[in-house]
Amino acid sequence: MSQQRKIFYQFLGLHSLLIGIFPFFIPVFLWKQGFDLGRVCLFISLAGIGFCIGLWIWDRIRGVISLTSLIAISLVFEILLLVNVQMLDMDFGVMLLLGISYGVYNSFFWTTQRALFFELIDISSSGRKYGNIQIFVGLLLQIGILIGGFLLERADFDYLLIVCGIIAGAGFILLCISKPRYPQPLVETRPVSITEIFKFRDGDSSRFIFIVDGLFLFLESFFWVISLFLLSHESFTTLGLIVMSLAIIFGLLFYLLKNTIDRLGRRKIYTVSVLLYASSWALRAVTGQEMELIWLFVLLVMITFCTSFFRLAMNKRFYDVAKQTIQHPYLVLKSYYSQMTIATGFAVLGWLIIDLENSEKLFSGVYWGASALALSFLAYGASRYRQA
Repeated sequence: MSQQRKIFYQFLGLHSLLIGIFPFFIPVFLWKQGFDLGRVCLFISLAGIGFCIGLWIWDRIRGVISLTSLIAISLVFEILLLVNVQMLDMDFGVMLLLGISYGVYNSFFWTTQRALFFELIDISSSGRKYGNIQIFVGLLLQIGILIGGFLLERADFDYLLIVCGIIAGAGFILLCISKPRYPQPLVETRPVSITEIFKFRDGDSSRFIFIVDGLFLFLESFFWVISLFLLSHESFTTLGLIVMSLAIIFGLLFYLLKNTIDRLGRRKIYTVSVLLYASSWALRAVTGQEMELIWLFVLLVMITFCTSFFRLAMNKRFYDVAKQTIQHPYLVLKSYYSQMTIATGFAVLGWLIIDLENSEKLFSGVYWGASALALSFLAYGASRYRQA
């Protein structure tokens, strides 16, 4: 394994474990603390603002400080996020601090991860390599989820903070031993200016897709996680076990798909993946606690398959287009547009439904709307891959 690949997997593995222990549980933790869907949406909006702030800073310090320092900053934000959680109540000031810190942490982790991964792939291997990292992430994420679910259910939050601190410290020492270095193309790429963000256009409908995908990122990671929490009768441990069983299936699917997706017809396979993804949101809309256990599990497996397949095809197209066009700035532009959409879209939705009683009843309607909106992903790179 090359030094660059080793560092990438160490960085990714460390953060995947830490994310599983707590950040994965933030949506249901907020729900447990009495946040209705409106307040959850406002929190998501704040996270989008925090991400944009963090991304602007990341894009300007990455060429000034070492990769070791950048990794250290991402771990510090992870611990600060946990410290902020300890102060969590319904006060808007505390929610503001937590939401912004969550967004900044996400920006430093995800942007660094994408930038490092981008230098490990080419068009002929992007699908296979993305599948490999998803299997790797899935394994460590599930270990983290089981640890986090147990600690949240059975122990004081201070223990969770201590465990994360120990893992973060040990992981950072391991990374320092590897003496990480920036990939040269990342060092040579100048920061994206505000003017460039708003002037960005291309023939692949990228800007439109970035905006749409921003909404889906949090529908998957917040709304759907809360839905699973309700299906598990609001038990952190049961939620962890449900996610783990689905992740095993997720891993098997990625293993089977990752080695073939680079060889399949790119237009047809992407079209099928989008149709399946739209179907997955329709399935979410009809999933309920009153269903028999066997049928509920079958539906969850189908949803996992459709979502996994789409994310694999979508991310392959995303990295392939980046390789064929403007390289690293494309990754940064994607995050800006997705997160600005998150900040504005969820802020509007949050204020519209704040303090609404039984707000969980809105999930079904949101999922039906997402099913229709998901079809817009067909526009991504349609002209580029018309003959593929």
